[in-house]
Amino acid sequence: MKSMLGSSLLNAAAGLLSLFAGFGSSVVVARALGVEGAGIVAYALWIMTVATLISDFGMPQAILRFVGQSDGADDGGRPGLVRTLTRRFVATTGTLAVAMLAYAGWLALSGRESVSLIWAATTGLFLVYAYSTLSLGAAQGLGRFRESSLNTAIGCLLQPFLVLFGALVLGPAGAIFGHMFRHLPQALSLRKYLSPAREGVQPVTPAMTTYARNSWLSGGMTALLGSRVELAVIGLFFTLTAVGHYAIAATMTGMVIQLSYFLVAPLVPLFSYHSDRGDHAGLTQSYQRSLLGLSLVLAPICFGGAAISPVLIPALFGEDFRPAVELSVVLLAFGFAAAMVTVPYRMMLARERSGAVLRLSIWEGLACIGLLLVIVPRFGTMGAAWVKGLTGTASFLFCLWYCHRCLGVACKPLALLKVLLAALCCAAAASACLWWMPNLPGMLLGIVAGAIAYLLALTILSAVPLEERRMVAGWAQDKLPAPLAGLLSRAMLATRV
Repeated sequence: MKSMLGSSLLNAAAGLLSLFAGFGSSVVVARALGVEGAGIVAYALWIMTVATLISDFGMPQAILRFVGQSDGADDGGRPGLVRTLTRRFVATTGTLAVAMLAYAGWLALSGRESVSLIWAATTGLFLVYAYSTLSLGAAQGLGRFRESSLNTAIGCLLQPFLVLFGALVLGPAGAIFGHMFRHLPQALSLRKYLSPAREGVQPVTPAMTTYARNSWLSGGMTALLGSRVELAVIGLFFTLTAVGHYAIAATMTGMVIQLSYFLVAPLVPLFSYHSDRGDHAGLTQSYQRSLLGLSLVLAPICFGGAAISPVLIPALFGEDFRPAVELSVVLLAFGFAAAMVTVPYRMMLARERSGAVLRLSIWEGLACIGLLLVIVPRFGTMGAAWVKGLTGTASFLFCLWYCHRCLGVACKPLALLKVLLAALCCAAAASACLWWMPNLPGMLLGIVAGAIAYLLALTILSAVPLEERRMVAGWAQDKLPAPLAGLLSRAMLATRV
């Protein structure tokens, strides 16, 4: 468990760096390219995600789930799996990339060189991102979190500067090229995991093929019917300016969800370890700890961030983006559930319930796009924000119910409610400061007041059990320098948190 905690903290550091780099890049794009430029880049990032989920055929998910199985491999991994699936991956992603480049070429021949360059940049971004997901699945499946975190750090340090440089030189296409370098270090690491198959070991089994197919179908449904599909619907009924406002409003929510992906990265291997060995008690304990730990990190970011959005967004992105403030408040508040669903979702994948994940993705996607087509023409971008928030919350509650009812793994609702209440206290304190001083100094004061209110509320509510605090203190004594470990241990064990 301490090893899992260490991996989670390592990924948390990488996730926070990714959050700041992504947010900074969004600020750069908004300032350098304006509302319409931000909308174009947002479309490119959405196409990147959709193209990857359509063309990967579930191979990154299969690698993450099965590469750690030991079938005669000296390093504890399944030999030949990554190499075999990479060959197939080249064919599927390459075919789609050729089609995208052909479209870019047709645009160039039609005299639309600027749009052609944007599509060429989007194709490059798609390919680099796709191979980074394959490499990341192998790294996390083998427990090499230090390697993946280092690659993330390198990419994040490059991203804002290259996005700025690209935006100034080539406009939206240059910003898209800049985003590509965020994923390039991880993509280039794929060759480390291409070990050949060994005699007597079947690299890909029928169970893996079924798992990959279901994961691909559910991912494709999510991409086509759920993931940022509101951008397409908004663009259908309104202008690119409305798309830009919504994209900026969704920036912080997207960063929070991205952070959750880093935090839960060790969970599929961890849950699979307990599940494969029939350790139901260990599986349940890991699940409950994961939900509690993730909520402790994300709740103050979501609700506190929603509270300071009225000052934060105009200050960072400019007055042109003030219409995005109310959208950001709604999306961030609902973003808590959208990020928390990553834990039960990974429990379902670890238990090889990819069929249930597929059905959930279909129903959620159909409900989302159906509601968007009805609500957006009448209520605009705010209607889209509420639709996304409510469907995401419903999905989270369903996944919790499914894990409890069908997998026998229950959460602790009271513990999550305590954290939620503490986060609302955080938001209330921050809002009070902004009501008193609605400017940047007031926002900074609100952040400090919100943090204090959050910690006090956690303490008063006894939100973190003593056993969990002892585990963190023990990990600190093993891994951190003595002065820092002592300080953290005293903070963990001297309070009623």
